[in-house]
Amino acid sequence: LFGDGTQTRDFTHVDDVVRACELAADHELQGIYNVGTEESYSFNEMVELINEELGTNVDPKYIENPLDEYVHDTMADYSKLHAATGWEPTITFEEGVSRVCEPYQ
Repeated sequence: LFGDGTQTRDFTHVDDVVRACELAADHELQGIYNVGTEESYSFNEMVELINEELGTNVDPKYIENPLDEYVHDTMADYSKLHAATGWEPTITFEEGVSRVCEPYQ
């Protein structure tokens, strides 16, 4: 992981992304719409949750960030998409990680 793993992202499960795309197509939307959960989690939190799900104790490897311009924190605002289609995420961060880890258990 770059730096110390405290950077955050809005992790959105692929099933929610697919549903958002389907609704956007059904509503014939044009323009830019964000898809996300409006919640952000650190990479360290992701590693911790994966370890919990898989019953492992893998320590992340931290490396110096080689990128000059790096966005440390991101989080989507899906309000425009919600207003146009009624879409909102249905899969929590924890449930999403659990689903992704399931085949490896």
